[in-house]
Amino acid sequence: MSCARKECEHAHMSANQQRALAGEPTALHFASKDGTKLFASYYGVDKAKGNALILHGYAEHGGRYQELAKTLNDCHMNALCVDLRGHGRSEGERGLISRFEEYLEDTEAALAQLQQQGGDKPVLLAAHSNGALIALRLLADPFRCPASIQAAVISSPFLGLKIQAPAKKIVARLASRILPKLTLPNEIKSEHLSHDPEKIREHEHDTLCHDVASARWFTEATETQAWVEEFAPRIRVPSLWVVAGMDQIAEPEQARKVNARLSAETSYHEFPEMHHEVLNELGRAQIYDLISTFVTSKFGL
Repeated sequence: MSCARKECEHAHMSANQQRALAGEPTALHFASKDGTKLFASYYGVDKAKGNALILHGYAEHGGRYQELAKTLNDCHMNALCVDLRGHGRSEGERGLISRFEEYLEDTEAALAQLQQQGGDKPVLLAAHSNGALIALRLLADPFRCPASIQAAVISSPFLGLKIQAPAKKIVARLASRILPKLTLPNEIKSEHLSHDPEKIREHEHDTLCHDVASARWFTEATETQAWVEEFAPRIRVPSLWVVAGMDQIAEPEQARKVNARLSAETSYHEFPEMHHEVLNELGRAQIYDLISTFVTSKFGL
């Protein structure tokens, strides 16, 4: 093809098509069920075999998952990284929810966008920490979980709190009833997320991350953790679990306990020397290799 023809074709591409050609994500703006405006980044690929929805952890945002999105692209998967309400570029008071149900509604709105962008394809849920709690809550509800979801990657799920702050737990439970919007420091320290100095610096200077936890979020998350543990056997899709053994935020023992209750196919991997964000840790290449192998096996790539 001549250079002139290439330039002509490029000129007629939409802005989104040009970004995709350059390997850049497409910015999406859409509404959740209650009208809350959400932001997401869409990483599309040609001839994709499936779609992947990436759910971030608490107090961070989807923009921190570019490496995961690109890894999934390499596996011929479209990927969408959503900012849940109260996080990143999405609307909502930082870290605040009224009901955990709101996160499920955000997830469903993101799944609809993913289908709109990537077409009607089988879906992978890839989720970290609080995002993993949301994913497991959805997967364990057979009446709500979309049939399109075929597999899940679960990273350091927030199924129990490792941080020991009993006084704050008591305050949060009391405040959730009378002052649900009360916020307290979330106790998340950058050095507890990863051993990688570059990733620590990135987190410290990331203005889209926040450092609070609302009382209502805490009690809603705690109730959801108990619900997921009880109904974990209802999860029907195969899953890959990558869990930080040195986690100082989410309790790895609770992850082992819930994983052991699964009736569906699962592959559990715990990394004793890794902090909470295994996807951002030193030696994370082994994590991404596991994910690539799992996705390739489940989506017939």
